[in-house]
Amino acid sequence: MLIDGTGRGPVKNARLVVDGDRIVAVGPAEAVTAPPDAETIDLSESTVLPGMIDCHTHLMLGFGDDLDEQYPEPPLYQTLKCVPHLRQDIRAGITTIRNPSERSFRAAAVRHAVERGLIPGPRILAGMRGIRATHGWGQNAFGFDGVESLRQAIRENIAAGADVIKIYATGENFRDTATVAYFTRDEIQACVDEAHRVGLRVAAHAHGGPGLRDCLEAGVDTIEHGTRISEADVGLFLRHGATLVATFNPYLHETVLVPGRPPEFVRGVTVAQDNVRRVFPAALRSGMKFTVGSDSRHGHFVFELETLVALGLSPIEAISACTRQAAEALGLQDRTGTLEPGKWADVIATPLDPSQDVSRLRDVRFVMKGGVRQDLSPL
Repeated sequence: MLIDGTGRGPVKNARLVVDGDRIVAVGPAEAVTAPPDAETIDLSESTVLPGMIDCHTHLMLGFGDDLDEQYPEPPLYQTLKCVPHLRQDIRAGITTIRNPSERSFRAAAVRHAVERGLIPGPRILAGMRGIRATHGWGQNAFGFDGVESLRQAIRENIAAGADVIKIYATGENFRDTATVAYFTRDEIQACVDEAHRVGLRVAAHAHGGPGLRDCLEAGVDTIEHGTRISEADVGLFLRHGATLVATFNPYLHETVLVPGRPPEFVRGVTVAQDNVRRVFPAALRSGMKFTVGSDSRHGHFVFELETLVALGLSPIEAISACTRQAAEALGLQDRTGTLEPGKWADVIATPLDPSQDVSRLRDVRFVMKGGVRQDLSPL
């Protein structure tokens, strides 16, 4: 059975033909002819669907890393941590990731290593240094103040090979500063103008409040997290066409509010959880663009989809959020996100039908990225 990611219903007894790194034909088996010399991969007992896209993760961070110990680690060690994280991601069926920011330019080297086949993993859209105000939040960011300083920082990121620019516009739930705005509107506008001038998208860490609204009005492309959005903010998303990249793992996962957390951590996360459960069900049905990211919870991406279902989406709608909608958010909709002729052969398969239960995507058995099998080497 095939779920092509376009929104159409599943196709039983389907056939998909790959030539090189591209899909050349897909549809009901009786309508799709394979070349006589084609290699056959029998997935007749599986459900086949597009490779998943994690729109917000950090390769140098891991699930369970202590917030105060993430970045004092030696730089080379941080880079080497990417190897098991990438392996976890690709074996889980994630064929593309966006790594919006790190504390250095090293993500470009990791991206190059994956492209050259030195490291197995998803293809990477890499941001370079995160950009924050000097007094602002952002552990994997550096402080820059004033329009000209921000323009210079963005130009340096672009020169280092950035695929995306990430700014930190608000604080964080963990510090109970999620609605504190650290940049001026002019500073945010300068960041957007500088990135858009060369065709790069801008991702803004913004949970809610004036900082989030300034980002939307300035033309930021994606809002990361958005846990404190209001009903009025949803209208701004619709008006300006920005995409919400929801990240439920760091705020709603059962491991977040464990005993011993500081009071401000508990207070900030609790408010975020309550707001997500109150505002998101209607927001996700409003026509607002959205997708999801694991935020460095390698191996736990499907929790994002399970949370979408808990918030009222169907499993097919949740799958669309991490395939077609994700590709659109990253500007890759002409290359991936659906199983259609001409697109990259990013194909995964799972034994049971995830359109009935999205949790079944926790058991991905077949992974192809750009026409190359990724599931054959030992873990």
